[in-house]
Amino acid sequence: MKEIFSRIKVICKSKSFSEMIENFPNSYIEFMAFFPLLLFMVLPLWQLIHNFISPNMHGISYNTKVLFVFLCACTVGGIAIVLNAAKKLHENGRPTLKSVVKNNIPMVFFLFVILMMIISTVINGFTTAAVQGDSYRHESVFYFIGYFAVYFLSATIITEKKLRAVLMYTFISASLPVAVFTLLDKWVVSMEAFDMCAGPSAVFHQFNHYGYYLIIVILSSAALFIKEKNTALRVLCMASFVLNTVMLIVNNTFGCFLACFCALIFNCIVISITEKKFNKLSIVMVALFTAITFVMSFWVESVFTNIIQFAKDVGAVSGDPENAATAGTGRWTLWTHTAEYIKEKPVFGFGVDGISKRLDFDTQGVNNRPHNEFLQYAVFFGIPAAIAYICGVFSVFTNGLKNKFNLDGYAVAALVAAFAYLVSSVFGNTMYYTAPYLFILLGLGFVKGKPEKRD
Repeated sequence: MKEIFSRIKVICKSKSFSEMIENFPNSYIEFMAFFPLLLFMVLPLWQLIHNFISPNMHGISYNTKVLFVFLCACTVGGIAIVLNAAKKLHENGRPTLKSVVKNNIPMVFFLFVILMMIISTVINGFTTAAVQGDSYRHESVFYFIGYFAVYFLSATIITEKKLRAVLMYTFISASLPVAVFTLLDKWVVSMEAFDMCAGPSAVFHQFNHYGYYLIIVILSSAALFIKEKNTALRVLCMASFVLNTVMLIVNNTFGCFLACFCALIFNCIVISITEKKFNKLSIVMVALFTAITFVMSFWVESVFTNIIQFAKDVGAVSGDPENAATAGTGRWTLWTHTAEYIKEKPVFGFGVDGISKRLDFDTQGVNNRPHNEFLQYAVFFGIPAAIAYICGVFSVFTNGLKNKFNLDGYAVAALVAAFAYLVSSVFGNTMYYTAPYLFILLGLGFVKGKPEKRD
């Protein structure tokens, strides 16, 4: 502690900004970026505790907590982002534009997305939805910008192995009591803490949202179980994998189930590439997931029923697209209507939730969002923004491939978990308390060369 205060005094006595940057340790900058992300990782557990204390305040309290973390990320994390950039300029000198673009390709694409968000909002107006978000999703344009400019960039700063470990294992650990109490509420004794939740949704507003969370926890657990050397942490990962897989089956969100299976296959490929040999344990995780699914089918009929229904929906869409409105529990009609809206404003879109009332009316109340995040970005902010979003995300994975032998276990886990989210996003919507996970994971997976030594 004395060393910290001593260093702070040295920083405060700096006679110029350049000297202050020189005196500012990289480890301090990383911790500033790390702290708000740690808060976000623990949010579900924090909300679970709050629900037991004040069960009737569920919706309002979660929104308040996310807003608090977002403000922390914008201030503390934002300062860390600025200091990190300034320190690199101080240490490496002014770089060329070509080198900046080459070393930060995802950021370039994401910057374009942000610019399109701002332009779209200016053109479509600073509506209540744009400034505050709607009363359910709470996603204002500021939240959307924050996903890219704050959560992603903050995560890219964190290269210290211990901090990355704390983030990932806090995320996994926080999921366990949430799953345990949700299962107890469903199968053992009803608890007032879950009365405000719709279906097996735990602390989330809706069971689909819990599904988004579950798949990234499951994939993080699967990858870290394989890569981790510490026995106790491997036990934690296996417990999380099994328990959250059981919870995923009970949750009955088929899009998330499908995304989880695809991502487990992707996990096999990624780990085998990074280790330069086929990893048998990654196949064991796929087999274990399949076995749990089979065993759970004796108690929960949804799994194989959903597979059969999915096959029927694919057949209906391919055979007669115009009469396949109910395919994917109404998603096909949401997608087709959204595609028509995109044609009307292909460049700048309709702004945040600019189609909500219209889509809700046209689909007779099916939903007021497309249930496809890629279409959502296109209809909100325009096709160029959606393409830049896809390119930015894709470039994180190509960067991972380029630096495949420099990826630590946490980067691998982050990338496969992000992949799982992206597959599920084909069938889902962004939410203020789930979308940030994607950008944090992408940031942790964006590794350039060997980790830097931090002072």
